Amino acid sequence: MSQSERFDAAVIGGGPAGTSAAIILAKAGKHVVLFERSRFPRFQIGESLLPACWELWRRLGVTEKIEAEGFTVKQGANFGMFNQKPDVLLLTAEYPGYFERPYTYHVERARFDEILLEHAAECGVDVRREWAVADVLFDGKRAIGVSAGPNDSDPAPIHASVVIDASGRESLIARKLNWRRPLPELNKIAHFAHFKGGFRRDPHGFINFGDVIDGSVTTDIHTIDGGWIWYIPLRDDIVSVGAVLDTRFAKNLGDSPQQRFDAAIQSCDCVQEWLADAEQAMDIKTISSIGYMNERFHGDGFMLVGDASMFVDPVFSAGVTLAMRSGVYAADAALEGFANCDDFSAARFSHYEARIREPMGRIFQMIYNWYRILEQKDANNIILRSRQSPMLRERFIVLLSGGYDMVSMKQILEAGQEPSSTYLIS
Repeated sequence: MSQSERFDAAVIGGGPAGTSAAIILAKAGKHVVLFERSRFPRFQIGESLLPACWELWRRLGVTEKIEAEGFTVKQGANFGMFNQKPDVLLLTAEYPGYFERPYTYHVERARFDEILLEHAAECGVDVRREWAVADVLFDGKRAIGVSAGPNDSDPAPIHASVVIDASGRESLIARKLNWRRPLPELNKIAHFAHFKGGFRRDPHGFINFGDVIDGSVTTDIHTIDGGWIWYIPLRDDIVSVGAVLDTRFAKNLGDSPQQRFDAAIQSCDCVQEWLADAEQAMDIKTISSIGYMNERFHGDGFMLVGDASMFVDPVFSAGVTLAMRSGVYAADAALEGFANCDDFSAARFSHYEARIREPMGRIFQMIYNWYRILEQKDANNIILRSRQSPMLRERFIVLLSGGYDMVSMKQILEAGQEPSSTYLIS
């Protein structure tokens, strides 16, 4: 390996954010290197996608590969709120004009992420698997490359005009610059696992709008004391089940992750029944300190994308959509820099941060309000009221399908004739 290696862009991380950025840059003719520390395929959470992904997949040129994989079709989301029946079923097909297609997928992230990484290599990205980035190189305040090498070997300098940090929760640059900021209001912990043989509803028995796709499902979200449960059917008779809990509350449910998970499931009659004949297929996994937002997402010569910039609570399945969108937006900003006399200044990249913070801000407002509803156990909340209000329902569905540039929390409150003081909208 030559110490004089130089690239137009160096991308740290091979998840959806990093591969999206790398693909866009490579398709534009740029010399891109991407470093991925892990051996693929590897397990990852974030299995419920959104219809807004179709636009991103088309831009990446990966639509046909996603379709051909045979992932489980997701037609919407179903909310079980405080054991009030009926549940709130929200289907993208009710308002199909907002998105390229009124459905999306539940994916095994090990395979989904590998499809994107393989596609990046096919597009000309120099993909270096099982390579670790030890540090980001700076000249003053400007990023000029990385120190990287194969796992378990000494790193060497590799220079690049632009560094895109997609290192996930490791947040390599943000930690180096002390930009990481926790969100105390979202101090949650998630315990989750896969199960074999969990219950699946027949879509013809509960999907009541538009075309019913055979074998399709919804993402189920059910409230419990101290948090909520996700239920995400996947291929091969596997279902992903997770409990997201207030960290302090979780301590009262048991000493181990398995004990806390079991107690959460036992508190939800619906999910407990669905798993009665299922077999747990893996040890419980845990993500703690779920919420954080970095102080900045850019600087001279670098941008932060995906979980390296912030980590979003999983309740509305926004993570992968925001990650891919941030990667695409960062690549757009880098290409603008190349087109303007190689201007990779913080001033140039500030447009990227403004562009991605708008959809991030809108989903975070929704998340904050979700937890306020749970804390107050509000039996007249705007999610339940969307069953009777067509305008409120439409705006909810668009937002929860990933249309963050189309609907704001303020518009949702207006549709629900809800005073803004009732919810957090700042």
